[in-house]
Amino acid sequence: MSESNEDQQTAKKQKKQVNFKLSSFILMLVGIVVITAVIAVFATIAISHWASGLNSEQRTSVKKIEQAYKTLDKEYYKPTNSKKLSDAAIKGMVTKLHDPYSEYMTKEQTKSFNEDVSGDFVGIGAEMQKKHNTIQITSPMKDSPAEKAGIKPKDVVTKVDGKSVKGKPLEDVVKKVRGKKGTNVTLTVERDGQSHDIKIKRDTIHVKSVEYKKHGKVGVFTINKFQSGTSAELKSQIIKAHKQGVKNIVLDLRNNPGGLLNEAVKMANIFIDKNKTVVSLEKGKHTESIKAPNDALKEAKDMNVAILVNKGSASSSEVFTGAMKDYHKAKVYGTTTFGKGIVQTTKEFKDGSLLKYTELKWLTPHKHYIHGKGIKPNVEIKEPAYQSLTVIPNNTTYQLNDDNKNVKSIKIGLQALGYNVDNKTTKFDSELQQAVKSFQEKNNLSTTGKFDKTTNDKFTQQLVQKANKDESVLDKVIKQLK
Repeated sequence: MSESNEDQQTAKKQKKQVNFKLSSFILMLVGIVVITAVIAVFATIAISHWASGLNSEQRTSVKKIEQAYKTLDKEYYKPTNSKKLSDAAIKGMVTKLHDPYSEYMTKEQTKSFNEDVSGDFVGIGAEMQKKHNTIQITSPMKDSPAEKAGIKPKDVVTKVDGKSVKGKPLEDVVKKVRGKKGTNVTLTVERDGQSHDIKIKRDTIHVKSVEYKKHGKVGVFTINKFQSGTSAELKSQIIKAHKQGVKNIVLDLRNNPGGLLNEAVKMANIFIDKNKTVVSLEKGKHTESIKAPNDALKEAKDMNVAILVNKGSASSSEVFTGAMKDYHKAKVYGTTTFGKGIVQTTKEFKDGSLLKYTELKWLTPHKHYIHGKGIKPNVEIKEPAYQSLTVIPNNTTYQLNDDNKNVKSIKIGLQALGYNVDNKTTKFDSELQQAVKSFQEKNNLSTTGKFDKTTNDKFTQQLVQKANKDESVLDKVIKQLK
């Protein structure tokens, strides 16, 4: 009987031990699961943070933007448009960069941007940028409606069709300037402190990036823009010129606003040997040298090269010119270039919108940074005086005995058009009055001898036409090559 009690007590004790061990095991499993879950959560957060590429401060800022977005989207007293809110947030960030070359574009604006790069669009043919809160012309494209109407590099656009563009985003101004083929748009521009209205007829702009003409024994290649295929076009035309026995060539980059950097590199590679640095890109302390990937074109090796530039030669035009000048592959003629030493890149979003932003600055192979300074030519050849005239306001009538700086511009312009004006003073004298009468009579205008709005408009039109045909600067370059 006593033995039986002992056996029962032993059995109970063993059962308790088993129960205790089982509960401890379950608790341990629960603990492992909890710890694993916690580790997984923190690991996920850590991986997420790492993948985002943001530091702690940046993540806090983005969180704040997200909270503001959610609050306005859900709690604003009127219905909101989620896409417009997000677009506005991105535009706000870009605006705060104070960079005329960075911008956010909607799907529709991205289409226009891609058309520019491909070389076909409807508009006036003028490259624009936003600088110091103003809309500025980088350069009008050669033979474009803008150039024919008298638009010049660094003109400041103040109005489009009479409406101020002050404070407007660049993309909004571009949208107003573009329109249907055959319609007109009037730009009010400021040049050297003078304001002038310029009426332009929109047209399909097909930018043929390379044009080749023979001037005697000299081959002239007019390069209008660095777009997809430009380097291939130039290479083909140089081979053609070489077969014709051409040894001296002029690469005319006047009013070339630039374009694709890779095309500038490939174009330089036509003349610059393999593995030579064409351009250096800098971002903070990091520097990358972009080298010529192929052997130089054999047909170009024995050619004497001249490059012709002016203040409208910008961006990729300067990358190419800088490399050619540094390696003494060409002599540069003309006037100092625009001075754009920074590079933009783009990021396209799933909805078709695009962010264009400045990513790098660039230097020539010999480490010259030309931003804001431009490239000075080896040989300066200034444009004729009439091509550099300030705009003469067409809301003022000038007449006998007036004394004004614009009177001097009238004299220079009329002399360029072939009228008898010998002195270049600011006084509206009898000689100028007679020249104005002769101009009015020849153009079927009222012969008053007063330089009024109608006379001014015809005068400006004829000067622009003359400038488009004037090859005096090019002729001086060709003369030096012969």
